[in-house]
Amino acid sequence: MKFNFSLKKRQPASARYTFVKAGMPDGKSELYTSLLSAALSSHAGPSGLHSGASGLRTGVSGDALSAVRESIRSNDTELLTGLSLYLRGQKNLGHLAFLLTAEFAALPGNDEKAAPLVGQVVRQVTDVPAWLGYFEVAGGGQRPGKAIRKILAELLNQLEEYSFSRYSREMQEGIRQALLFVRPRAATRGQKDLFTKILRNQLAPRPTWEQEWHALHQQHYDSPEQRQVTLRDKWKEGISSFRIGYTALLDNLQPMLCTGVSGKVLKLAAEYLGNAAAVTRTGHSPLKMLEVYRGLRRMDQGGAGMLAEALEQAVLHSSWSQSDFGKNSVSVIAMDVSNSMKRPVSTGAPVSTGLTFNTGVPVNMGVPLSGCPPVNTGSGVLRFDVAPLLAMLWKGRGDQVITGFIGNTWKPVELSGGPILMATDELRHREGEAGYAINAHLVIQDLLKKQQVVDKVLIFTDTRLWDNRTFNQAAGTNLGDWWRLYRSQMAPQAKLYLFDLAGYGARPLEILEDGVHLVAGWHDQVLDVLSVLENRPDAIEA
Repeated sequence: MKFNFSLKKRQPASARYTFVKAGMPDGKSELYTSLLSAALSSHAGPSGLHSGASGLRTGVSGDALSAVRESIRSNDTELLTGLSLYLRGQKNLGHLAFLLTAEFAALPGNDEKAAPLVGQVVRQVTDVPAWLGYFEVAGGGQRPGKAIRKILAELLNQLEEYSFSRYSREMQEGIRQALLFVRPRAATRGQKDLFTKILRNQLAPRPTWEQEWHALHQQHYDSPEQRQVTLRDKWKEGISSFRIGYTALLDNLQPMLCTGVSGKVLKLAAEYLGNAAAVTRTGHSPLKMLEVYRGLRRMDQGGAGMLAEALEQAVLHSSWSQSDFGKNSVSVIAMDVSNSMKRPVSTGAPVSTGLTFNTGVPVNMGVPLSGCPPVNTGSGVLRFDVAPLLAMLWKGRGDQVITGFIGNTWKPVELSGGPILMATDELRHREGEAGYAINAHLVIQDLLKKQQVVDKVLIFTDTRLWDNRTFNQAAGTNLGDWWRLYRSQMAPQAKLYLFDLAGYGARPLEILEDGVHLVAGWHDQVLDVLSVLENRPDAIEA
């Protein structure tokens, strides 16, 4: 891999990066950026109390937490309140409101001030374990103050036995820990009895369809035929009654086909799979859909084509299409298509096609049914896939996107207008088409040459492009110089996003001067974070 950038004006590794202020005071900008960086430093929000060591209990790194805490102490209550409510209303970023309010509430003497805000952010029973997970880290294990405990107790008193029985085992345990931590006073005699049953684990959980399926897999059968008939009937019942959830269906299309379900059941499954409301509600990444799609393409089983077509419909409503980032903009998406990009992409939310369901225990399929291939046989998504998938989704929703391959040369490419998953899958055969260097400055040179004004330039590779060079650095190839020239002459409001999909040892998000954003690794929330970050003046105003 070549790095074609000058060392001139390069900052030392220990330098503190300058954040873009966008007209905001330093403290406000630092708090906003620290919070959004924390979102990308984690793999998941907390699932409840006592779930790990301090820095990992919330899924946020220690450095990210320290930056947030420092910013909280230097900002006023009004700002913290407004920012918490703003983030709570953002899809997929509500956990940042939990983090912010928990850290604020844990500061000595803040109990009375924080309680009303906690009441506006923690809105339902299932929010309580998550919020307490953050508070336990912030407060070092101490209990919340009296005013906050009163707010949480009111929510816990809304618990109903039927609703509790429908929660996942993880959520049930989180609520049980919350009862121990908050020690709420029951509002009624019936509520007191319910709390007692929960604390003593006396409520028998209602089995989900997934758990029933898991139990059937573990049973002994007199013959493979009997096993297949039993499992096929179970799939028919789960899909016809919609007892099976969308995620469970998406994760297990191959095992369903292996049982030989009927055409009528397949049609119902396909309609559910491509349903816009279901896809939007679950918020699945298109990377997951691409992986499932590739698994289906390897199958000769009848019905695989119908389900693949349903996935093509589903991906149009996936989380990347729903994100506001890139909407109503003219964007350039430059793709590194070198061999090193053909490595698995690591995401904030694992991509899976295995039978796990709500039990958390992988189901052993044993000998494949009807000659079906085993699950999880290397159909995963690659770093190579991220940029073309994003570009085609943005084009599919009507945005203007200029695409091309970056290497020794910059090669503009018109991507296929056909089915998105199929086109992305086939693009893997175009490896090395532009060469194997990363001459990213050529993208900017081309825009200047064509006098083309764009809003965003996104460059996807697997190395840190900023402040790097080759050993035989040619004159005039510094990306920073070309970018500043483009901003000064053509597009003063344009922004540059450099995605290092390997991201080894780098901070997940760095915001430099001149509209430059460095993103390390890939996280399923990165588009949401960049969208909110782009609108931060509006957020502070709100």
